[in-house]
Amino acid sequence: MNILKYSPILAALVLSACASDAPITQPPIEIGLKNAGVQERVVGYTEPIVRTFVPKEQSADEKLISASNPNASAPGIKRTEIIGATCSLDSAEVKGTFTTPAIIRVPKFQGRPTTMRVKCETPTQSADFNARPTLDGVIVGGASVAGLVAAAVTAGVAASRDQWSYGANEVGIWIELKDK
Repeated sequence: MNILKYSPILAALVLSACASDAPITQPPIEIGLKNAGVQERVVGYTEPIVRTFVPKEQSADEKLISASNPNASAPGIKRTEIIGATCSLDSAEVKGTFTTPAIIRVPKFQGRPTTMRVKCETPTQSADFNARPTLDGVIVGGASVAGLVAAAVTAGVAASRDQWSYGANEVGIWIELKDK
């Protein structure tokens, strides 16, 4: 099908309709805590979706569409999802294993946890990915010197007192695999 004879918007819609995420057939994977002392810092859980992919080779038509309108891109045409990658994750607080695609049930913490290292592999591909915790909520500081100082002090206090998580519910974390 030569999609170039249609408008670029129609072509983008056709290409995006062909791309869809693989269904998740397993229940959420519970990520374990490394020790009992960590349990007292847990204030809830999030359930991000973890998927693995390789960059998609674009067809000649897709390359022409991108070249003709570089500011518009159809979602889903730049990667190919890889199903069945075996992943392990590890930080000072948590550890676990799962197979992609998966929903992982990850603790939210009072006080900033360490970066979580995720390693995924297939027989021919692998990836190392660092998931850094993010602060739940937003700290706002003005552009004035007083606002910047207040924001810096607040951020320092937030690191130990506020809630931190590794992802949000039903938000995709895409990990790029590379050839071994």
